[in-house]
Order: sequence, then structure tokens, then C-alpha cells
Amino acid sequence: MLQFRLGRIPVSIFFSYVLFAALIGFSFAQQPDGASTRWPANVIAQLDHPARALTLTLLVAMWMLVITVSVLVHELGHAFVATRFGYQPEIQLVGMTGLTMAPGTEAMPWWKDVLYSLGGPTAGLALGVGSGLSLLIWRKVGLVPDAAEYVLSNVFWANLFWTGLNLLPLGTLDGGRITAAVLGRIFGRRGFLLAQVLSLGLVLLVLLFAAQTRQPFLAVLVGLQGLRAFSNITAYLRGELPAVARSHPLLAALERAEAVAKDKNFTEAERIAREVLAKEPPPVVTSRAHFLLGWVALKQGNGRGALDHFSMVQGPLTVPAHAIAAAWSLIGDETRALPLWAQAAQETHDSTIVHEFAGALLRAGREAEARAIPGITPALAYAAAERVLYVRGDWARAAQMAEAAFHEAPSAHAAYDAACAFARAGNVGDAMRLLTLASQNGFAETSTAKNDPDLASLREVPAFVEWLQSLSHPASS
Repeated sequence: MLQFRLGRIPVSIFFSYVLFAALIGFSFAQQPDGASTRWPANVIAQLDHPARALTLTLLVAMWMLVITVSVLVHELGHAFVATRFGYQPEIQLVGMTGLTMAPGTEAMPWWKDVLYSLGGPTAGLALGVGSGLSLLIWRKVGLVPDAAEYVLSNVFWANLFWTGLNLLPLGTLDGGRITAAVLGRIFGRRGFLLAQVLSLGLVLLVLLFAAQTRQPFLAVLVGLQGLRAFSNITAYLRGELPAVARSHPLLAALERAEAVAKDKNFTEAERIAREVLAKEPPPVVTSRAHFLLGWVALKQGNGRGALDHFSMVQGPLTVPAHAIAAAWSLIGDETRALPLWAQAAQETHDSTIVHEFAGALLRAGREAEARAIPGITPALAYAAAERVLYVRGDWARAAQMAEAAFHEAPSAHAAYDAACAFARAGNVGDAMRLLTLASQNGFAETSTAKNDPDLASLREVPAFVEWLQSLSHPASS
């Protein structure tokens, strides 16, 4: 994650954003505009052109810069309005989009929400128009270099396109936020439903346009908005939404924390969620924060912390049975975990959850029941049992489960995992035995084994040193 400040506004750029920007940039770079006699089309069109690879790389970098500058300018438009209203905004570029957090303790009035939402498209439109005017003036003054023509024209069209799309009344886009705020003001709670129905109808039209014009990125972006609108409609019909103003700044902050958690930055997600709780938000926001913190605790192997947070979740938000089961398993209470694992497996039929259920049965010593589960793969069940025991620090039992997984389906990975657990348990003999099995089944990652903290107890063992040397210099057949 890259962090810096633009004036007094903190900016964070996550790896997931860089990845998406590169993918989009690569897609655009292979479709240069203009006549084939001008750069870059005259290079890209020729597969055997000596400068084609270099030109493609340059174009991808240029497009990533164009996309990032455009997104930042858009978010700075939101941030500027937020500062005028007394908020202290923070910008994050994560996943497919940019996000502006404006933490506060109260929901924005509807008219402030509208102005805040308009700030981003206004800034993006200004950037696009400014680029177009600069290009026109440059043409009047003299000859414009092909590269400058390419960049400025694409900044112009990209920002005009994104501004127009973003102002459509679609879900979480600015136009959708404005529509929900205005209709909510006019029709009250029913205005939220009207905004979602309008969004869903428009999504279908845009999807048809994207299909006809062969624009997969537009289809994905709009499709996600359609799924969000459909989910909101069903939640509204169940009486769950809108439980709190969708423009509530703390709810927006939680959405950022959830996006960060999906990026596997659990420390940052926990920080944001705890800051939200410190501001004493409304109950529905409090529940959502505890829900997120419970999942973060699970990912960090903290079963007790997960249970503490899940117990604070109230209202329409419910904690899935498998999440509570996982928390009980992490603290070693399989008696409470097993009924919940069974419930989750029956409700979802998800393969991962079914194998976690089988793993819990194995940890409870009920092997016959685990093997009797329809469609179970014993090796995966033993591996699931081993993971939880490893997190709990029960190294000896974790090693037994990992070795059992190896015997069910021999592989280098399973043998190596068992060796690591045996080493953690201080069982040098069995650790070396499983390391030998790992190498016999194809394990050859010398650097990994040499630096693995799980194998620290073996560093000075002569047999381990010899085993490492055998990986580096395998015997010739």
C-alpha cells in the first residue's frame, strides 16, 4: 500500500487498485485511436515491429497514469466539498474504484449529500474539458506531438465518458446517490425503493448497450451495480432497508473498511472499524462494525475475539452459522462448534464448509462420522482439521492430522505441512521423516525450507542440513 498526502488529505493506494489499473490500461493500450500512419497505431498494428513491446509497455504506463490522475481528481472533488462542510476526508484507491471517506458522527442532510456527490463529477468534467481546451490551443499554436495528442485526447474522452456514466442513477455511483437522496426527501422511505427500481431498470438498458458495443468492462461495472440494486430491493421487501441513511458518513467509512478487508489488509480494516465504533454510531452501523471486526478476528485466528464481536451484532444483520462455528473451533470447543458446522453444511452445501464440518468431527475423534459425509474427500477433511489445530498451537495433533492427509492423498505439500507441525512440536525424528517424504514427492523449494520459521528447531540438526543440501544437489538418476 502506498500512502501520501495531497495538502491535508491522506491518500492510500492499494495493490488491488494497481492491478485493476494495469489490466484496464493493457486493454486500452491495444486499441489505439487514430489513423494507422500515426503513433501509436502505426506501431501496435504491426506484430513484428521492433518497438511494439516497448510501445505497449509505455502505453500501459500512460493509461495507468491517466486512470489514476482522473480517479484522484474525481475523489478530490468529493474531498473538497467535504472539507467545506467541516469533514476531514480521506481518499483510498482500492479494487476497481476510488473512495472518499468523510468521517463524522451525523448523517449529511440531503442537500449536502447531493452537493458532495456532485463534487466528484464536476472535478472530473473540469479535467476533461481542460484537457480538450489545452489540445485545441496547442493545435492553434503549432504541431502537436503524436504522444501529447494521444494522451490529451484520451484524458478528454475518458473523463467525459466517466462523468456521464457516473451521473446515471445507478446504485453506488454518484448519480445513484443523488437520486436516492432526492427521492428519499420527496417520498420518504419509499423513495429508497424507487431509486433501486430505477437503477435496476437502467442497468438492463446499459447492459444491452455494452453487449452491442462489445464493452466487457462497462458490462462488469454496471452488472455489479445491478446486483447491488437487486439485493437492496429484496432487503427492502424484508423490512431491512433503509435501516439508516445510506449517506451516513460512518456507514461509508465501514464500506471502505470492508473493501480493505477484501484486499487482505486486516490491520487497516480493523483500524477503520474501531474508529467508527469510537464515534458511537447508530445501532445498525455499530452492528456492521462488530460484524466486520468478528470476521477480521477469525482471519487472525482469534476465536474469542470473534465471538465477542459477533455477540454485539443486532437487528437485521445476522452472523452465519459457519462463522460462529469457526470461532468455537478456534478456541477448542468442538462440542459447541459441531452443531453449527452441521447446520451450516446442510444450509449451504458449500464444499469448503462441508469439509470444515468433517475436520471438526475429526478433531472431536469422530472419524467414522466424518468419512460418512456424502461427497467428502478425506484428505481435504484432514487438512481442514490440521489448519485449526495449527492455529490453536496444538502442534502434535496438527502433525498427526497433516500426516493423515498425506496418507490419504500423498503430495509434497501435505508431507511438508506435517513436517512443519512435527518440528513445532519438537519431534525431530518425525519431522525429518516427513521432510524426506516431501522431497520424494517433488518438494524442491530450498529457500522456503531454509527460512521457514516452522523449521527453526531443525536448523542445527545435521540430518536437516544434509536434507537441504540434497534439495540443492539432487542425486542424478
